[in-house]
Amino acid sequence: MSYLEDVTWKETQEFLPIENRLTNDNLPNEYFIEIDGLEIHIDHYKPLNPKGKIVLFHGVGGNGRLLSFIAVRLVKYNYEVICPDLPLYGYTKYKKTIDYSVWVDCGKKIVEHYQDKMPMFLFGLSAGGMLSYQIACELKKIDGVITTCILDQRNKEVNKQTAISPIIGVVGKRILGLTYKFVGKIKIPMRVVSNMKDIANNDKLVSKLVKDKKSSGASVPLIFIYSMLNPKIKVEPEEFTKCPFLLVHPENDNWTNVKLSEYFFDRLSCEKKLVILRGAGHFPIEKEGLNMLEQVIIKFMCENSFE
Repeated sequence: MSYLEDVTWKETQEFLPIENRLTNDNLPNEYFIEIDGLEIHIDHYKPLNPKGKIVLFHGVGGNGRLLSFIAVRLVKYNYEVICPDLPLYGYTKYKKTIDYSVWVDCGKKIVEHYQDKMPMFLFGLSAGGMLSYQIACELKKIDGVITTCILDQRNKEVNKQTAISPIIGVVGKRILGLTYKFVGKIKIPMRVVSNMKDIANNDKLVSKLVKDKKSSGASVPLIFIYSMLNPKIKVEPEEFTKCPFLLVHPENDNWTNVKLSEYFFDRLSCEKKLVILRGAGHFPIEKEGLNMLEQVIIKFMCENSFE
């Protein structure tokens, strides 16, 4: 199975500006790479003469194909774009129980698989933001990290505001802490615990995504949820000086207010910049916000590309 037979991503195209849509002329190459016994599905956009690479990481409501809205634009600027499906999402195949540490280890090895002498950047949408930061901490050379939010789930306020309700955010984490060793392999829909209804600001799009078992409708083991809420962050932001950091936060994000990202972002010691994407929701499909996103990412990569 591949995205050629998949319906959901095709139906999402109508919600995007025309220039951000996938067509038969700009489809990515699809293939799998093996990492630690996992078969990772890759969408690969490759121009003839790439001047840099960027790996795009989705969050807990997406998959690699749903990041095509920005991938198709970046490749036009001669950047090679790699969009993996992380385990539990998309078409990636797995047999073992997946916790959040698998995402970090797997993400690190995905980036290493594509690293060469060209500049390498990481982009994280939603929960992919903190993931991109953690991956950058694990690697020797990354030229820049770009995220739409950076959520430290160790922070109680972040916990409360990103769960489906503040009570679930606080009580649920405590209950999981007591029970995950016994019930960790049990799967539940991610939408039961997270505020998935605000993944986008278009109700019709949200309705399609939450029914899709390869994205917002995915079920995940309780051990994944527990470990994501208790991440092992090896480099605290005060000590992070490895590369520049760009936070491109949507202005009308009804799921993750910018203040939740600022708890972590403000502590970063590296060169950093915050840009608010005008008119954009959590899944930034709006034309004005997407135009800004494209421009600031290209500017950031051009300014920080050192071979």
